[in-house]
Amino acid sequence: MPVQLMLLALDAALYPTLLAAVAILLSQPRRRSLLTAYLAGGLTMSIGIGLGIVALLSGSGALHDDRSGVSWIIDVSVGALALLLAVALATHADTRWEARHRSARAQPAAPGAEPLSQRLLARGSVPVVFVAALVINLPGVAYLIGLKDIATGGHGTGGVIALVVAFNVVMFTLAEVPLAGLVVAPERTVALVDQADGWFAANGRRIAVVLSAALGVFLVVRGVAKA
Repeated sequence: MPVQLMLLALDAALYPTLLAAVAILLSQPRRRSLLTAYLAGGLTMSIGIGLGIVALLSGSGALHDDRSGVSWIIDVSVGALALLLAVALATHADTRWEARHRSARAQPAAPGAEPLSQRLLARGSVPVVFVAALVINLPGVAYLIGLKDIATGGHGTGGVIALVVAFNVVMFTLAEVPLAGLVVAPERTVALVDQADGWFAANGRRIAVVLSAALGVFLVVRGVAKA
């Protein structure tokens, strides 16, 4: 996998929501079956959508190579948005906006209310977890940029499939490693995942700021260099 594509995959892999889902599944009695179902559903959806997007981009003709006008404009535009998001998160602008929005609608936040996705994962049903994974794992920004890069790379069909699969293997590391850990050291794996999930939960905003800023700088610099 090219270095730039690997960097995007690593950025996409640091996804606290994925680790939170894994922690929920590991708290269930059938944790290995549930995590396997979640990983299978997530990979199925992500790889399927990825191959479809690459096919659409390649067939459009607008992205004939990585130095085309559309390609570098996308990089700069998405990079600038990522930097704005990093600033908004760092200054807690999103929290203030949400508070004003709730106040305007006179709807106080419901403390302790769990998202629907978490409630579905906690039901302990393999089919439900598989379907939930199909819905939850939609492409993020780093993945979409990676798919754009694959589409402009001039690869054959086999190369495209290999790169999309490899990207997803890296992107789902936070689910794959615990699944492997359940085979060799299940209790230790559960404890480590709980610790990591707690750390991510306590530092989620800081992680999001760093990842957004890093992605933004990377894309803006690359886009300007290829303009």
